[in-house]
Amino acid sequence: MALYVQPQHDLPPVGEPHKVFLNKRFWRGPKHVHTRADPFLYVHQGELFLLNEAMVANGPGWIEGYKTQDLTTFSSLGAILREPGHLSYPIVFGIGSDIFMIPESVYAQEVRLYRFEDFPKRPRKVRSLLIGDYVDTSPVKVDEIWFIFTTSLAGGLELFFTDDIINGVLTPHPKSPITTDPRFRRCGGVPIVLNGKFYRLAQNCAHTYGGNLTLMEIRAISRTEYEESPVKEDIFNLDQRWNSEGSHHASLATFNGQTVVAVDGKQPDHLVIHKVVQGLDRLVGRHLRRQ
Repeated sequence: MALYVQPQHDLPPVGEPHKVFLNKRFWRGPKHVHTRADPFLYVHQGELFLLNEAMVANGPGWIEGYKTQDLTTFSSLGAILREPGHLSYPIVFGIGSDIFMIPESVYAQEVRLYRFEDFPKRPRKVRSLLIGDYVDTSPVKVDEIWFIFTTSLAGGLELFFTDDIINGVLTPHPKSPITTDPRFRRCGGVPIVLNGKFYRLAQNCAHTYGGNLTLMEIRAISRTEYEESPVKEDIFNLDQRWNSEGSHHASLATFNGQTVVAVDGKQPDHLVIHKVVQGLDRLVGRHLRRQ
């Protein structure tokens, strides 16, 4: 993952990363985190929080986080949410004085809404928003209506709406599914406003999972209408070691008078010894479970 700090609220980020969270180090055992992805930024009480997916070689992912007051010192929050299956894509938003999170929990075949009892600690499940194999769920509020973008693994990009995301019924949008095109069918972050225009971030998975991001301009959105079109395709230059294999998520926040942009990147693992040691660890684990 990487953070950029810039004066303009725009994508793609410009210049060199302000900070890079690197994972590709020599494998140090089954607890070594080899993947961090899906960074999401949230500002709360004068601090910038970054929540993300973390994953070790032989287990499901969980939600972890960091915080900073000055964009120089980052404190680890440790694990924020762990469950029996894989978690990723933690979208955080506030309603009044409450702070909520929707992580991807497709392993449970549902989209879950959590409320933090003491942000960023103690997230508690409030409800199941949707039942099914949905991924990369991205809510946004427009004119007092909540619109929820989510992708069915068996279908395409679906859109739902509700007046009350905490207690209300989610209604399928009449234009749903929005698209089944692998270049655009998965969100890569929540919809955002850039230079007065409304955009959806779309992952380009046509050639590889999470290959790049495309900005889709949302030209119309209401209970009955939805219209979008690509205006900036493959926005990232994949020219650095940490993102040479792809980048599929972005989050923006205004903090200390500047725009902070969080993105993730995919890089090859050149150390074959990692795969050898991980394979041995899996074999030993299986042997011990049989005893």
